[in-house]
Amino acid sequence: MDTNNIYIRNMTDNDYDLMAKWLSTKEVLEFYGDINSPFTIEQVRKKYEPRVHGEIPVFPFIVELDDSPIGFMQYYKLQEEEQKELGYLNNQVIFGIDQFIGIPKLYNKGYGTIMVSKFIELIINITDADIIILDPEISNERAIRCYEKCGFSKVKKINNESALLMEYKNTKI
Repeated sequence: MDTNNIYIRNMTDNDYDLMAKWLSTKEVLEFYGDINSPFTIEQVRKKYEPRVHGEIPVFPFIVELDDSPIGFMQYYKLQEEEQKELGYLNNQVIFGIDQFIGIPKLYNKGYGTIMVSKFIELIINITDADIIILDPEISNERAIRCYEKCGFSKVKKINNESALLMEYKNTKI
């Protein structure tokens, strides 16, 4: 598969309608939100506008295949108390990531692996990350396989054993 046609760009104010559409899709909400609570455009704007405008330190991105948006990604630096809760040391620089493919017909085609691999590279190039973490639902086997292909390791179950903490260690430090 040609990975050169997948791009990660900053999310903008023009992406809220698209996010509302994706966040109203049952397949997306199954693991990213609540399947019984699709997002309205107002909810998307309220949640993502402060991120897009840099008012809070969560950095949102849209993934494009050729010139068509296909997914969402974001990263954020873990705070000391979050790191401690997960069992990490205070002197480690840890970033969390979240992502989804917004178009279900593109599932199981390798795009997620490319997206996550490119996002790891981007984060390592623009931050001082020692470790990147994510926490898929235990039942989201497709995502867990994807993350393992990208170099993430299973650490432990969290959130009352409903999610799996996975980590990617930056070896370029």
